[in-house]
Amino acid sequence: MWSVLKLAARAALWRTTSEPRLVGFPSLLGWAVALALVRITQQYALAGASPSFTPYGLNAIVAWLAIELAVAALFVPAAGRATALAAMLALSIFADVMLSMTQAITALIWPTAAADVTWHGRAGAFAGAAAIDVWWIVATVPVLLSVAPQNRLVAFGRIAALCLVLLAAGAVFPDAPVFVARDFDARNANLWEYMRARPAAPTQQSRSGPEQDSATQEDAARFEATQGDLLRAEVAHLVTGKKGATNVYAIGIDGWADQDVFIKELDGGLAVLSALLPIRDRTLRLVNHRETLESTPLATQKNFTAAVHAVGEAMDKSADVLVLIMTSHGERTGFALRLPSEVTSELTPREVAATLDQEGIKNRLVIVSACFSGIFVPPLANDDTIVLTASDAEHTSFGCAAEREWTYFGDAFFRQSLRPGTDLRRAFDNARVLISGWEIMDRAAPSNPQGHFGPALLDKLAPFFAPTASAKQ
Repeated sequence: MWSVLKLAARAALWRTTSEPRLVGFPSLLGWAVALALVRITQQYALAGASPSFTPYGLNAIVAWLAIELAVAALFVPAAGRATALAAMLALSIFADVMLSMTQAITALIWPTAAADVTWHGRAGAFAGAAAIDVWWIVATVPVLLSVAPQNRLVAFGRIAALCLVLLAAGAVFPDAPVFVARDFDARNANLWEYMRARPAAPTQQSRSGPEQDSATQEDAARFEATQGDLLRAEVAHLVTGKKGATNVYAIGIDGWADQDVFIKELDGGLAVLSALLPIRDRTLRLVNHRETLESTPLATQKNFTAAVHAVGEAMDKSADVLVLIMTSHGERTGFALRLPSEVTSELTPREVAATLDQEGIKNRLVIVSACFSGIFVPPLANDDTIVLTASDAEHTSFGCAAEREWTYFGDAFFRQSLRPGTDLRRAFDNARVLISGWEIMDRAAPSNPQGHFGPALLDKLAPFFAPTASAKQ
């Protein structure tokens, strides 16, 4: 390790090392691990307060290091290849640390420049990063000259070709960070995601100022005009319940338009529940997603009220059960709603409770997968209501990063705990244990999922979760 560090340090000053000590694969692996740790630390620092962890980012870190080493090996002479690659990794660590220090110092002594999002502000940040990249390219040449003496122009040509191939690889292979902020947008993660998202991006993103406001208003008005028809079409598919039986209806809400994880979790959760409860053909979905604008009503306060009313009209309000699944981001004041038009609002716990109470729906199973979702427990809790939340009222929940199929709560509760023969309380307790273990491994603050189990509703639903219930359905 020290011989590689000496070689890299001299190369950083653009000096060669005569007859450097050659190293093997263990040293190369050690430097690869060190670079991976530096990159993970950088991502954690850039993600801001309470970042979310995504295991896909670990896969990306390992995959990218493998790609970089494989590509670099093509341009490094066989003699001393492991040594040269290890030194190049060491130089990458130097470059990453310099870039982080530059950003930190800039933010400390010139906060307005660090936060500048104008073109000249971005140009300044780009120029700093480009200068460090140029330094790395020039510093890598002495590494090649040290391990395999050759013409300096040939060595520079090898490094230039290496950089071009790595840039091309960056455009071809998708990537994902290990730590992301709560407002992380996958479309900005890498060139692959950005180019894939461009065709689906709303036209107002290319506008600015009053023109963008006007376009947003026009889109909102157009979407609003279609909501009545879309909601009526959803309601028309509801099947009338059987008299004398406990019929179960469901309303599913995907509140956040900019991340696929929520619609995946909503559909996955409804699928799991449909195997246990008779909600097939008795389900309404409210979805904030660009791909469903023409087929599914949006998740808005108005549509939520209308959906509850429609289900209330179809069900026996005193005997049947309503399942309400809500998945999105959350705030300390409510459940976040972000439309594809980028208009944001929230559905508060009191609004949800008041809507259900005014409609006279007695038996309610409410599942809220969102940060701070514990705020929904007090307004809804009673003997005829079960409320399950992904966190308490003071903490965030986890797992809403890009490319995930489930949040932590959805994965633990729906996918891994809710099974035939396992009642809701046992499934929830098992999910809490799983989530706690994941948070300990992530060194994250406990989300502390909350559960209120109204005894009357527990008894009413017990037959559906009995070991033989799925066979009867």
